Amino acid sequence: MSRLCFGTYAKILQKVIKEPNSNKNVADLLLGLITDNEAITNQHGDPFVVTDKIASNLLNFKENVRKKIKDASSSKQVTEAAHDYFEDVVIPVIMPDLIPNLLSDMTKLISSDNDIPKTKQDEFLLLVKNNTLADFLSAVFLYALKKQNKQSVADASSVQEKNELALALSDAAQLQALLEKFNLKHPTALKPPGEVEAHEMVYVKELLAAYADAAGIGELPKESLSQYPKYKSDFERRRKDYYAAETIRRGSRDIFGQTDSDQFDILKDETYDGVIDVHSRDFPHGFARLNEVMAQAAVIRADKCLLSRLPDWIGASEKKGVCHILVNDGRIDKWVANND
Repeated sequence: MSRLCFGTYAKILQKVIKEPNSNKNVADLLLGLITDNEAITNQHGDPFVVTDKIASNLLNFKENVRKKIKDASSSKQVTEAAHDYFEDVVIPVIMPDLIPNLLSDMTKLISSDNDIPKTKQDEFLLLVKNNTLADFLSAVFLYALKKQNKQSVADASSVQEKNELALALSDAAQLQALLEKFNLKHPTALKPPGEVEAHEMVYVKELLAAYADAAGIGELPKESLSQYPKYKSDFERRRKDYYAAETIRRGSRDIFGQTDSDQFDILKDETYDGVIDVHSRDFPHGFARLNEVMAQAAVIRADKCLLSRLPDWIGASEKKGVCHILVNDGRIDKWVANND
């Protein structure tokens, strides 16, 4: 179901708030704005309470919001308290890292709902642009309360399918437009030059030490790699990984500026956090440690880094290459540990 109502609003919020985030807790959290500021009673005249059944029915579109709650949502007490309630009660339980997801999902929902007048859609979206989170969430919520929540299974399924297709097409078109507008295409891939360059010397030295450790020899000069086909092949792959990461580093610099390398730094931090526990284990030799760290690097997530959200920018090779940059930086120690 992809139109704005209490249920769709609550489900979007449910995905980004801290646990416990059951249907009842979400419904209680949202309807607290109304029940804290107006005397809402049930059919018996007792104070209205959100039961598990009511919460389940609301979030699964099986019943409408009670008329008394709808009417109270327009009262002066509620509308004047809405901003502070969301600021003080709702926003503190939202996980900060997921606020962009919340805003993205909510704005998509609003934009795709043809029942919302264009002027009202623009009014809501302006609140997002002005970075007024409490105003945006409270205004959309009070509006959603007034929309019909209950839908038949057939109607909900039909609306969902149509809107999902429209959103998918819209997202693809918007993404392509953004990529072109900000020149966010994958940067031209750098290829390893024939000779090792100065900025490679540190990680290359450590690779060669790892190979020598595994081969049981004192040292293995680069010129002697041809005698060890397995290590020669590995060395060539590692250089490709390094240059894949270097491609992203330079591409990030081009986008965010010479003085703002935060996104690539975030990628390095996430990669480091993802592999350091593996690196710290005991291994029979440095080459074994290298292989295990590379395998771990390939599968870690880097969700905090915006670069990972750009199509085709961050893959296994780039993340493995970041490890070699971390070796260059001195953040990851030598592959050969003293206790190996």
